Amino acid sequence: MHVNFKDYYKILDVSKEASEEDIKKAYRKLAKKYHPDKNPDNKKAEETFKEVSEAYDVLSNSEKRKKFDDFISVSNEKKTYAYTNPTNSNTSENEPEYSDFFKQFFKKTSSKRKYSFFKGDDLRGKITIDLNEAFEGSVRIINTDEGKIRIKIKPGVANETILKIDGKGKKSLYGGENGDLYIRIVVNEKEPYSRNGNDLTKIEFVDIYTAILGEEFSVSTFKGNVRVKIPEHYSFANKLRIKGFGMPISESTNRYGDLYLDIKLKLPENLTLEEKTLIKKLRDLRIKKQN
Repeated sequence: MHVNFKDYYKILDVSKEASEEDIKKAYRKLAKKYHPDKNPDNKKAEETFKEVSEAYDVLSNSEKRKKFDDFISVSNEKKTYAYTNPTNSNTSENEPEYSDFFKQFFKKTSSKRKYSFFKGDDLRGKITIDLNEAFEGSVRIINTDEGKIRIKIKPGVANETILKIDGKGKKSLYGGENGDLYIRIVVNEKEPYSRNGNDLTKIEFVDIYTAILGEEFSVSTFKGNVRVKIPEHYSFANKLRIKGFGMPISESTNRYGDLYLDIKLKLPENLTLEEKTLIKKLRDLRIKKQN
């Protein structure tokens, strides 16, 4: 169900800066014009008279007027507001028949439901984490205008994920429910890692001897160290795949993406004369074999 926003200033045809006397004069003029006694059996005039009376009730009361002014100052771009139909209103039979908007705004109800157009403002923030924290998941405590909030970051969280924490935004000024808290998670990628979805790519430097001989070497990963062997006739233009050593797939249990190794050759430094001689000998043997 929806309720139309009522601009009480427009109903009385006065400005927002109108004085109490201006409001009283406008009310008397309109009340006289639309009074049911002067408009028998005229439903439209009767409804207008009710609106005029309601507007005067609000704008002639300094407390109600201030509350109304505060409300329209933060929602002046909205025309209609959704709400849940109230029950068990405290309005007595002797009170005027006010509109639903008035009842929602100024009357207390025994309903435990809150109304969305009285909802407090949302809060927004950002948490920056590194790739290792994104892999492990963590808990952060952040400070907001409404106090400290505990934020749980699940393992495998993606960059630019928006976390919504219901009811942890600002309190409503009008007795409604709290706003929500939206946290943007920024995951920083730093070498040697880069990320593509749930897969990781790592730059791994391997000495030329291990590469030539196809020996095993140890690779440090987020899941611990793992031994990897370079395949025979391996093309270094490709990447070695280590299945299941990528980022956690948060929607599933014990499932991970893959880790791809971008292997770079690490050339030896400060070679001795003997080492250079042996390398030249190896080169000459290779050339002789090819010929």
